[in-house]
Amino acid sequence: MDKSLDIKIDPRNDFEALFHEFSDVIYRLCLYKTSNESVAHDLTQETFLRLWKSMSSDKNIEKPKQYIYQIARNLIVDYYKSKKSVSLEILEEAGFEPKSEENNQEILAEVSILKDAIEELDQDFRDVIYLKFIEDMRVQDIAEMLGISENLASVRISRGKEKLRLKFE
Repeated sequence: MDKSLDIKIDPRNDFEALFHEFSDVIYRLCLYKTSNESVAHDLTQETFLRLWKSMSSDKNIEKPKQYIYQIARNLIVDYYKSKKSVSLEILEEAGFEPKSEENNQEILAEVSILKDAIEELDQDFRDVIYLKFIEDMRVQDIAEMLGISENLASVRISRGKEKLRLKFE
């Protein structure tokens, strides 16, 4: 359902409705992309801060779902552009110890391999695969969020799955 916001009437209620509807999805997206709860909280907060600024400036947001998702994607990209590497030695000096349980290591390794394989996909496939299988969204909702047709979303999901399957053969 495509709903436009008439933010001149009551931007606060519109913002609160959008926040309640999308904050969990945006947080999980940020957490998935960064693997850091603190960073995910910060990026989610910044996403909705930017949304509020846009709405407060009387900007008419035709497709709020798309707009929020794009803000979050841009912030994630900016995060990785500015991110500095931290060596394992520095982490160990600070008290970080990797888990040594064999099962956890195997699971973490498999998740890491799958996540890396997804990240190697083109952006168009990564987005639909994430939204479909991590967020468990319907094709219709994915299409609306990304501003594409349902048919294109379905095709990208199918092709993305096939590309992943081929990576693991």
